[in-house]
Amino acid sequence: MAGQTKKSATTVVWDDTVSIENAQKKQQELLKAFNSSEVILLDISQLDDLDVSAVQLILAAEKEAILRKKTFKIIGKIPQNFIDFFCYPAHNIPRFAC
Repeated sequence: MAGQTKKSATTVVWDDTVSIENAQKKQQELLKAFNSSEVILLDISQLDDLDVSAVQLILAAEKEAILRKKTFKIIGKIPQNFIDFFCYPAHNIPRFAC
């Protein structure tokens, strides 16, 4: 279609564990994607474990997307422990349908 441009997309895959020990590396992966693409997809389907660092990185990525007017989406099957964390009554983050 004339006049339309295709948005570039980058998929960042988190596997194994995201924790304080590797949070800086994961943050750099996300920033690299934000610097090179209009659409950033975070695949967490292979994630075995997470701590609050992963949650902070995801929330920061959402804020970054808003500031840069880019698209940020979580893709893949969301691990049950992740759903359990976000849907815990004290956390209940509105973005997640609990």
